[in-house]
Amino acid sequence: MKEDYHQTQFVTRLEGASSPDHFFIIPAHNPFGKVTSDETNDENNTLLLEAIEASKWNSFPVTGQCEKHAEAGYGIKCSRAEAIVLGKQFRQDAIYGICNDQVVLVDCQNIEADKVIGTWSKLQAPTS
Repeated sequence: MKEDYHQTQFVTRLEGASSPDHFFIIPAHNPFGKVTSDETNDENNTLLLEAIEASKWNSFPVTGQCEKHAEAGYGIKCSRAEAIVLGKQFRQDAIYGICNDQVVLVDCQNIEADKVIGTWSKLQAPTS
């Protein structure tokens, strides 16, 4: 899996609420890790939000960022199986699972084992 996936920090917009103890972060940008236009990424993100809303999952905006770029997505309170299906639907190599402050990189293609990459409390990037 790309090293950038292991170096990601997260910016959330929870509007005064705290994040749930267990959720998944799913982006829709840059399918299969291939750089895509901003317009296409925005369209994919809109389609992801529509899928989330149709499923009636609780969600909140999350942007994953590393040194090279940032990708918008959503924190979603759903099952692991549902999160992987959604990740595959939006052609993502991986998604992130957060449970009790632990951040796990989850391979959507079932090629690599899940890998703990850090703690949620430390991987949240400053929002200023």
